[in-house]
Amino acid sequence: MTDAHRWRTAVASGLILGLVVGIPYYSLPFFYDYFEHSPRDGGFGWKRDAVLLGLPLGTLATLVIGPWLARRTEPRRAVIIGALLCAPAVAGFGWMDGTLAAYYGLWTLYMVGWCFAGPMTHQLLLARVFQKNRGSALAIAFFGLSLFGSASVALLARPLTQAWGFRVALQALGGCVLLSVPVAWSAFPATKEQTVPGSIGIPPRAGVWSSSVFWRLTLGGTLTSAGIAGVNQHWKLILRERGFHEQARLDEVFGWSLMLMLVFSATGRFVFAWCADRFPKRHVITVAFIFMLLAMSLLGSLEHGRMAYAFAVLFGFGMSSDSLFVTLLAAERFGPEMLARAMALLIPVTTIGQTWFPYAVSLLWEISGSYAMPLAVVFVLILGGRMLLYRIPEVHGESLRHS
Repeated sequence: MTDAHRWRTAVASGLILGLVVGIPYYSLPFFYDYFEHSPRDGGFGWKRDAVLLGLPLGTLATLVIGPWLARRTEPRRAVIIGALLCAPAVAGFGWMDGTLAAYYGLWTLYMVGWCFAGPMTHQLLLARVFQKNRGSALAIAFFGLSLFGSASVALLARPLTQAWGFRVALQALGGCVLLSVPVAWSAFPATKEQTVPGSIGIPPRAGVWSSSVFWRLTLGGTLTSAGIAGVNQHWKLILRERGFHEQARLDEVFGWSLMLMLVFSATGRFVFAWCADRFPKRHVITVAFIFMLLAMSLLGSLEHGRMAYAFAVLFGFGMSSDSLFVTLLAAERFGPEMLARAMALLIPVTTIGQTWFPYAVSLLWEISGSYAMPLAVVFVLILGGRMLLYRIPEVHGESLRHS
């Protein structure tokens, strides 16, 4: 594979991740408060914890078989299968009749598609085809996720909802997911032997799973992603609690603050990827956490619109290193030939944290009556996760990889 083909693959991954993951994952929380509205006001009258339960239930239903099938499917085929499952699931949220069973079923369908077309396929593919500049390649891929996610509310969900209602908006977003099919067909390599790591010669799983570094990496990545998802999935509801009660104003502040958060996340990912290729990763992880710390200090002042935007900038820049460093550290410690084995457990476990913790936040909100206690727990999780990642020793040279 030539360098031009490698970078073309990285750009295609960015487009696909943006369409399949970025738009649905970041736009669906925009509709959560619409789902809470009473049927008289056009919603379903669901409780908050019921709304937040859809994503984790879908994840749990696909936890074992999804990643197992996805990593045994060549990337181009996996993305096409995933897109054809995710698109009707997202559109289906706009066709629902208000029964929770249908809602949970659509989340399960989406998560099956996510297993095929989501981050795992792209992380394994890029880690295999890039030996140099791996951090930059991953940054390009996740830049697409952040870029499309940033536009998903301000430029898609919000104006579509204002013009035609939230149901039509959801159906249109489902149509956007299908655009990833021609991208994958034209830009992804089709030869399984060239692209799918781990199909031949994978060392015994004990070589990865018995490593203390692997479990530290898994726990650190899980805690960090759980804390970040706890903020992302509840961001609109946090803003409403902080005083943005009027629907149009709430939609506006949420849409633009989410755009800022994800634009700076994309920017930060390039900055941190460049630094990770040149400086000790533990120092870069520390700098990223400092931005998260500064952001969390603003949570008490969100009633001022400017503080909401300032939080979005700092939090977005700080969270940008999350998935980047987990993949980089795993590839560095175990090498591309063992990465599939490591990611087969690491990604499902971190996904559990990323999807179930927002539901736990909704339960904590019900118990405490505000977001003060849940956000304190979020901060502790992010701090703990970053400390575990910081303590993973640097690898200097191939000889240390399997030590």
